[in-house]
Amino acid sequence: MKEYFKKNENRIVWLISIITLLIACSPLISRYCINGHDIDYHLLRIESLKAGILMGKPFLKVNVLFFGGAGYASSMFYPDFLLYIPAILRAAGVSINASYHIFVTICFILCYYSMYYSISRMLRSKYAGLISAVLVTLCQYHMDDIYVRSAVGEYTAFIFIPLVLYGIYDLLYEGMKKPWILGTGFAGVLLCHTSSFVMCLLFAIAACLIKIKVFKNTDIMKRLIFTAVVTAGVTCVYWLPMMEQLFDTSFYVSTPWIEPSTEAVNFASIFFNSFPSLGILVVVFCLPRVLLKKEGENRNIIEFADYLIIAGILFSLIASDLFPWERLGKYLSFIQFPWRFFIMASVLFAMADGIILYLTARKFALDKYDIPLEGTFAVIVLIVCGIFAYGNLSVNDQGYYDYSDDYYDYKPFTANVIAGEWLPESVISKETLVRESERMTADNGELVDFTRIKNTVIADISGKYKYIDVPFIYYKGYEASIDDNGEKTRLNVSGDGNNGFVRVDMKEGLTGKLKVYYAGTMLQIISKIITLVSISICILCLYKKCRGKVDA
Repeated sequence: MKEYFKKNENRIVWLISIITLLIACSPLISRYCINGHDIDYHLLRIESLKAGILMGKPFLKVNVLFFGGAGYASSMFYPDFLLYIPAILRAAGVSINASYHIFVTICFILCYYSMYYSISRMLRSKYAGLISAVLVTLCQYHMDDIYVRSAVGEYTAFIFIPLVLYGIYDLLYEGMKKPWILGTGFAGVLLCHTSSFVMCLLFAIAACLIKIKVFKNTDIMKRLIFTAVVTAGVTCVYWLPMMEQLFDTSFYVSTPWIEPSTEAVNFASIFFNSFPSLGILVVVFCLPRVLLKKEGENRNIIEFADYLIIAGILFSLIASDLFPWERLGKYLSFIQFPWRFFIMASVLFAMADGIILYLTARKFALDKYDIPLEGTFAVIVLIVCGIFAYGNLSVNDQGYYDYSDDYYDYKPFTANVIAGEWLPESVISKETLVRESERMTADNGELVDFTRIKNTVIADISGKYKYIDVPFIYYKGYEASIDDNGEKTRLNVSGDGNNGFVRVDMKEGLTGKLKVYYAGTMLQIISKIITLVSISICILCLYKKCRGKVDA
């Protein structure tokens, strides 16, 4: 270890990394919780996962805490991959505020390291990795995502997008020698934020079409197909159940609650130092590109940097009012807010900046310096980004809030689902769901007494009812049965209940103990099996690769 820190390069890497992360995390040093736009919903997601863990059902697709116990399929449509970190902390007794801040800190570290790893491997330079890592961590939109919006899906996607871009570089220029990079990147983005996955896919398709000659190599094509299949398999546990629900039921999401055209930013605002914007720094640091020539050993990496810059410009323009959102918005309504394209633009520019500044530094470096010019550039980038980032944090008007550990015991707070995109359209009034979560109603209007145990509603039923509306919001996968002295009868379940609730059809004369619960579907079970098999294949491939290195 002493030998490691004797090298100036390693000392600079650690010093800049620590300072960058301290700047980024400084607002988290508080006993109160940073209070962004979407914080209520994401804390509710975390609390729901915690509730599932404590009841021994950590992977329930319908989260029982929402709407006072009526449930909401947040985990069906929003991937919870990294949210299990704060959920486990909550289950272990860590406070809401502290667990969320620990989670954000981990995300900062992972985002920083992901970019550092990607660029340092692409250019075989720690300094290049430093420059891009500092830029992406402290860039305008990333910081706003965390401290202004608290957009968990978006800022966790920042962790994996650099790996996607590195994987595409490996695919197009290095013969796809590291297919696990591309697979990990795409799987991670999909399990964090679906919209960001679509953006990454668009960039990948465009880059592959431009370099389509690469695929004349059948080995590369085979590796790409194998990687795509395994990645689809690993993430199957998320996307297959979601698709099943979308084919089975109509949801609020099918009727856009906001028009993208109204949220497109003014072109000049792209470069402002306030939300929503890309910021000026990631663009300015690309300017030394004019000093570089695309030749020699640097030809491929400079060409790739050009692709990154062009794509960054295009994504930025799509976020602005220069894009014809009035005409095309109805086809891209899933994005909701056009400025979400700044996610992709930020990473693209930050990666291009690291490549360009490093190669520029190498071009003008003088060997007499003990600290190479590349290291000096990294320090300059840190200072400039630090000043901009700290200045932006100082004007953050979202403030803090002290979320008590029993905050979501107050049932009205369990209805904080923003627009409620994943409520079935049969829910006429989402405002009354919490109140109705305490009512089990029979066909004759009579209220039926019931109890909730974990994710199950239990009631003693006489034989006089035709049907009962159970206070669970309906999603495909609910089951009901009635037990009459050990004789169990399965009952038909539908989403025809009042205000979108589960309706159980009662068979004439049946009496006994009624149980209604979310059991999932056969396709959900199949998706889990596919995911486990795919993960096993990945582990086997990794084992063979490691063993091959040992044998060699």
